[in-house]
Amino acid sequence: MAKSIFELPETIKAPRTDPIYNCHAYLTKVPVAAIEPFIETFSEAGEVVADIFAGSGMTGLAALRVGRNAKLSDISVLGQHIATGYLQNVPPDELQEAGARVLRQARCAIGDMYQTTRISDGQCQEMVRSVWSFTYTCPSCGYAFVYYKHLDESGKVANQCPTCNEAFVKRLWPRSEDLPVSMVVRGECGKLVEQDISQADLERIAKAVNDVRQRKVPSKTIDQTREMYSRSGLGKAGLTKTAMFFSPRNSIALLELWNAINAEKNERIKQKLRFAFTAILPRASKRYQWGPKRPLNAQNQTYYIAPVYYEWNVFELYKRKVNASIKAISYLFGENDLFSKTPSKVSYELASADKLEHLANESIDYVFTDPPFGSNIFYADMNLFHEAWLGKITEHKSEAVVHTTGKKKSGAQERYESLLRNAFEESFRVLKPGKHMSVVFGNSSGKIWGLVQRAMRSAGFKTVPVHVAILDKGQRSVKGLNSGSEGVVTVDLIMTVQKPNVGQSADDGQKLTSGDTDKLIGAAIRELESNDADNPSLVYARILRKAIQSRIILDDLHLGDVLIALRNAGYSIDQSSGKLYKNELSDL
Repeated sequence: MAKSIFELPETIKAPRTDPIYNCHAYLTKVPVAAIEPFIETFSEAGEVVADIFAGSGMTGLAALRVGRNAKLSDISVLGQHIATGYLQNVPPDELQEAGARVLRQARCAIGDMYQTTRISDGQCQEMVRSVWSFTYTCPSCGYAFVYYKHLDESGKVANQCPTCNEAFVKRLWPRSEDLPVSMVVRGECGKLVEQDISQADLERIAKAVNDVRQRKVPSKTIDQTREMYSRSGLGKAGLTKTAMFFSPRNSIALLELWNAINAEKNERIKQKLRFAFTAILPRASKRYQWGPKRPLNAQNQTYYIAPVYYEWNVFELYKRKVNASIKAISYLFGENDLFSKTPSKVSYELASADKLEHLANESIDYVFTDPPFGSNIFYADMNLFHEAWLGKITEHKSEAVVHTTGKKKSGAQERYESLLRNAFEESFRVLKPGKHMSVVFGNSSGKIWGLVQRAMRSAGFKTVPVHVAILDKGQRSVKGLNSGSEGVVTVDLIMTVQKPNVGQSADDGQKLTSGDTDKLIGAAIRELESNDADNPSLVYARILRKAIQSRIILDDLHLGDVLIALRNAGYSIDQSSGKLYKNELSDL
């Protein structure tokens, strides 16, 4: 029996720490724990839940965990691959054994490529990771400026050439060859120790560069037709193929591991092993950022390579990911073995959200979906990194995004609104009368929010949402922590609307009206107490929620306006936590 809507909180807190969320990365995933309360509120046990922007399939996993069926769809080849991987319920001991088997085969195939000599005792060891650095050439004297060697303890780089005192400006100094600067191995006591790069290490790297297998590494071109080509500066950096993001040694190690995986005979085990493989790709690449205190991971939303990055042992990463997959199996399937008893409960079709031909009219009991956020992220472009290995790529021309560069910039917002409106119309068509759709959305621009409002109303849903919740995923990225200065939204809203019953009208007689955004912002700030630990995004989300519930047009509301108002009201942002605090002298 469905839960009462009164049990559904207005703020959903679901930190991104569960075994499912951490098992495989995908852009802007919604944690399963955040979806489950909505499914339990707006559907009954055994009913059918759909997600028309399914991504990596979190809605399907949540539906199955609470006893519902699920029909997922998206244009994302990678998303379908990830969801299918999650849903392979294989015995943990068999997966562990298969993982160890393919690792043995791959290690044998690469020979001594990862081998090094431990300096403390002269013993042969397999490296755990190495650190690489950009090298710049001083335009005045030709000095080879190895970035890593000119960092202080806090990670700040020197501001001039040590030879001629020419000011160091990254974008103006020409790049030369990247260099390995240190290596980490297991010490005699088992702890990780860092040591210098030896001549033998350099020779093994050179051997990998010239290995004929480099030409066999799967790769896709990121050309000028892709938004991320310009956003990530790939043309200037010369990084126009996905294979270029891997070091020579890791390229060959990945290739041999992929070959070993695909030689497995058991299809379900193979699918799970392939799932674990694609999960390690960002960290196995040059996108894995070094930090002075700890690794900073890879920025999944861009193709950025930091001036100092890791070359992490592929086999070390893969062993960990197989173990993470086993934890996810336990979290998903538990002792009840729910999925293996009902393997047909979830399906995932490759389909555009505005053309749901696989779904019949009025066949769905509830829709929970998370559309792309306007111009924030280009999923198809970023998915190329993984899909190069899968052999099939996402049809990016059907993606619901707003282009901000290149030829596609003209009319981009109109195309986005049209696709979103058509998607909501399809959702309306497949929903049964009286049933609900919940949409997760986050954007710093009121214009995009106004667009979403209009698209939902145009599709035929009731004019007043039945519920508007704030989704707070907890931990934030490094960029997210600076949302106060960068204008980055770090929380989302989940807006639930209803399809009218037969004979009912969607219009309650009240239209969208223009509202006084300054008044809304002022009211939200007055609600804050001096010791309130909110962040700017939460304040912005509360304003959005109130405006939506009051049928106010959101086009003129922007996160930047909220930030200015907070500053004028005497609030500042703690840069280490992203939290708001009241300045001591603000009331004087």
